[in-house]
Amino acid sequence: MPIGRIRYINTDKRGADFEIVALEQFFATRPKKMLEKDYRLDFWALFYITEGSGVHSIDFTNHAYQAGDMIVIAKNHVHSFRVNYDARGYIVHINEPFFLKSGVTRDMDMLAFFETPMCQPILHVDISPSATSRQLIDLIYKEYLLAEEEIANKLIKSLMSAFVFSIRGENAADIRSFSTAAYRNYFEYRELVEQNFTKLKTVTDYEPLMGVTKKTLNAACRACAGISAKELITNRVILEAKRLLAQNELKNYEISYQLGFDEPANLANFFKRNTGMSMRRFRDMLTM
Repeated sequence: MPIGRIRYINTDKRGADFEIVALEQFFATRPKKMLEKDYRLDFWALFYITEGSGVHSIDFTNHAYQAGDMIVIAKNHVHSFRVNYDARGYIVHINEPFFLKSGVTRDMDMLAFFETPMCQPILHVDISPSATSRQLIDLIYKEYLLAEEEIANKLIKSLMSAFVFSIRGENAADIRSFSTAAYRNYFEYRELVEQNFTKLKTVTDYEPLMGVTKKTLNAACRACAGISAKELITNRVILEAKRLLAQNELKNYEISYQLGFDEPANLANFFKRNTGMSMRRFRDMLTM
């Protein structure tokens, strides 16, 4: 079956582009079979774990978590749960307008937080009752449940900003800072790659579309995601190859042509060079 895309559906009458749900409630109100399927998110997600432990899959890599961990999942990445009904904490979903409506500096700081490099999607946080970040996320949840008016959006956003700054203080070495201009370039480039990665596979291909130089694109990607502009393209192609292999519906040569490679051998070599394993080995791992 194809991997579905989950788009953000705003059911909140305030139009907040934000929701926070208790983890136990989230698991209890959604079918386990659905939660454990791979889906691609059209928004950002954060899991704040206060009790229990478990495993969460991001882009076909399993990440173990325990109490005191916070999982950050960036937009456009594939994830699935390994449901553990004993786990406790919060799930936060944030749609892009929550960050970008005002475009102020603190919004860029929140984006820096949610753009944590995907090779390290788990941050370790202080969940003790006296910890500032714990008090703030508890308060965010409380205000979210009580709030009924538009003005509450501003309060929740202010509290979320304070929460992010608190977490940034705890994990200063692992969370990036970047300018608004760098993020705008990174965001536009990432979106263009998303639309064109099967056709345009060099950074030079994107220069005329962006109207900026390769050097500027590299600087933006390194500042915001810790990778080069070329690596962003490579990672996107590899991710799509993994998704298609995981669906187990297409032959390798069909995947090759779908991803814009002239010869199946070119994709096979590209995949092995960038993952350290063959496409066949990756398929076999999924069935173990």
